[in-house]
Amino acid sequence: MPSPIRSVLVLCEGNHCRSPIAELLLRRALGPGIRVASAGLHALEGHPADELAQTVVAEAGLSLAEHRGQQVNAAMLLAADLILVMEEGQAEQVTSFAPAARGRAFLLGHWLPAGRKAVLDPYQLGPPAMAASHRHIQEAVEAWVHRIGPGT
Repeated sequence: MPSPIRSVLVLCEGNHCRSPIAELLLRRALGPGIRVASAGLHALEGHPADELAQTVVAEAGLSLAEHRGQQVNAAMLLAADLILVMEEGQAEQVTSFAPAARGRAFLLGHWLPAGRKAVLDPYQLGPPAMAASHRHIQEAVEAWVHRIGPGT
């Protein structure tokens, strides 16, 4: 049975660390049948992904070289079947900005155990923090993929 989820939007603050990593991992896991995009609540518009984020995903055989930050807008929120955010306050910002998105915004770590639901921002905290964030995002993505299923 095809997934009722056809589009996923992943959000973080600047759209240069967490959400691009999650977008890349979700896109790889879900396949071409589900559209995956990312944006930032306070994006570094047009900027490439953080260098450490690029290094961490490159070590996993992936690339963020083409990524450019983009600012979230209401149209993106309304077009997404599922909106994944990194921290609880971000879900509140989404529904404040686009009330019609209520019920579609969840923590990326929603399915992880208590204490691991929020994915903290590794920006400018060094390589160990970025690597830990990457692992955390990978765990959260795997938990969602089991519920969404690969696209058709």
